Amino acid sequence: MANLPFTPATIRAAPLRAILVRLLACAFVLLLSGGVAHAGSSVDDRQVAAVIQDYLQGSSYNRTEQLRRAFHPSARLYLSQGASGMREVGVEEYVGWFSKNPDQFNGRSGRLISVQVDGNIATAKAEILVGKDQARYVDLFLLKKLGDAWQVISKTATRYQAPAHGRQVLLVVSNVGTIPGTRLSAGNSFAELIHAYTAFREAGYGVQFVSPEGGAVPLAYIDTRDPEHTARIYDGDFMWALANTRKPEEVNAVDYAALMYIGGSAAMYGVVDHPGLKALAARIYEQQQGIVSAVCHGSAGLANLTLSDGTALVSGKRVTGYPDAFEDKQAPYYKALPFSLEQRLQERKGLFRYGARNTSHVEIDGRLITGMNWQSTRDVVKAILQQLDASGAPAAISPAATSQGSSR
Repeated sequence: MANLPFTPATIRAAPLRAILVRLLACAFVLLLSGGVAHAGSSVDDRQVAAVIQDYLQGSSYNRTEQLRRAFHPSARLYLSQGASGMREVGVEEYVGWFSKNPDQFNGRSGRLISVQVDGNIATAKAEILVGKDQARYVDLFLLKKLGDAWQVISKTATRYQAPAHGRQVLLVVSNVGTIPGTRLSAGNSFAELIHAYTAFREAGYGVQFVSPEGGAVPLAYIDTRDPEHTARIYDGDFMWALANTRKPEEVNAVDYAALMYIGGSAAMYGVVDHPGLKALAARIYEQQQGIVSAVCHGSAGLANLTLSDGTALVSGKRVTGYPDAFEDKQAPYYKALPFSLEQRLQERKGLFRYGARNTSHVEIDGRLITGMNWQSTRDVVKAILQQLDASGAPAAISPAATSQGSSR
């Protein structure tokens, strides 16, 4: 894999229904030619996603009306019962399980994994973490479009053992695929994405992607010789998530224990001054006492990030990112950069440090954790996990006790 900070090889994430065909037929051509595959969600995809969000939010915050409107009144739910049995329930019985403590978080953290629409039918997959029960549920939905509205007509679920924390993290990515004012490709580092995603998932954390505009994001540095890269390229759920990132206004800060800015050339554009992303990061850091982190050029997201008292988050803190010493100052990409990452962080009174080229280097200063380059990604995540584990899991009340042992 190239050690330069930017390379021209990029590929834009495609919708789930197009992933297999496009990647099998075109992935190598696109990567070698530096092409970009453009794709986005259809209106129906977004409407189905909104229905599943009603389900996720309604069941996490005991909002019975929101939960009820996700389902057709005649919908049936087929849930696990005991070790090998199955229980069939109707909508009203299921909604009734969430009638206590309205509008209060009950310990269920959910995320949409994927959506597939075919005509007037659709399937969707979601993940639910319930920390108190040490449970991870994978929910499968069958939806039908009746008139102009989509509704769930059937749901089933399976349960896995999971860590007790039941926490989620946000990975921040950029929508910018071309460096402004140039024809140079930009993208989010695929290596950093997969290393962070995999490490958090293996530790039992839910992972959500957020970008300034939502939707599909450009990807860079995809190395098809690397088995980890190839595995994720053909991971439909992972690629669907990158084609359907969430907007900041669609994300609730209270649901996340940490936020991490991913690097790549795209990180220098669109993210730095986005009001929604800045407010989201500040809320997680200050109000939630969560961790804010970044890797490589992702540290640009910290450059203009201020706290409620107006001070820069990095002020007086040790911080790292891709240093000027390693940049190719004669290259077109560098001449197009809006600012020097190192200099900007120093202007904000950050104590910028870095290590040897092509080695991992991480700076930890309280709840600010940063990595110098893509090689640092796993160590950044390791430091985040160690700090989160030390802080303990938040207390939560789960409604699962009312389900008589059913999967939810």
